[in-house]
Amino acid sequence: MNKVGIFGGSFNPVHKGHTELARAAFRSLKLQEMLIIPTAQSPHKEMTSVSFEDRMEMCRLAFEDDNNFTVSDIEGKLGGTSYTINTVRALKEIYPKNTEFYLIIGGDMLFYFDKWYRHEALLKECHVIAAARESDSYADMLECANELGRVKVLNLPVIEVSSTELREKIAKNEDTGDMLTEKVRAYIDERGLYCG
Repeated sequence: MNKVGIFGGSFNPVHKGHTELARAAFRSLKLQEMLIIPTAQSPHKEMTSVSFEDRMEMCRLAFEDDNNFTVSDIEGKLGGTSYTINTVRALKEIYPKNTEFYLIIGGDMLFYFDKWYRHEALLKECHVIAAARESDSYADMLECANELGRVKVLNLPVIEVSSTELREKIAKNEDTGDMLTEKVRAYIDERGLYCG
């Protein structure tokens, strides 16, 4: 059986909270591959002016040393609003039939997962794994997961990073060493991203 993780997000920008969570989930679930999938157009968030291509490239830089991690442009190819159910079904057309997909979501997303587009169908298409963060109540997450069914909660070592705070630091040209890898920060500075 081929076990493939799906870790999606706006990655605006991709930061150490993302990379550490993805690596921890990869190890914990004993996956063969982890797909990092930047959202083309999120149904949940307003996107800033940073392009899909720039966010793809930042993800490549953040994960380029991990041979088991693949940055996928599948949502860019699908076009339109990025709904996870469509992404998973498109991946199933590409991968062998014996592949099992594990969708990794943050604890914050678990609490409104029932508002996701066709969430019940999504639960049937893949395993949903919610990663608890320090600010989330583990007991509340377990209760929510039980109500949804077929959702597993993992207590992973997660670095808390606020993307909004991070973008503000970049705009002020402040140090982000505890939030961003050097390669991603260098790319941001070179491209003049998040400068306001």
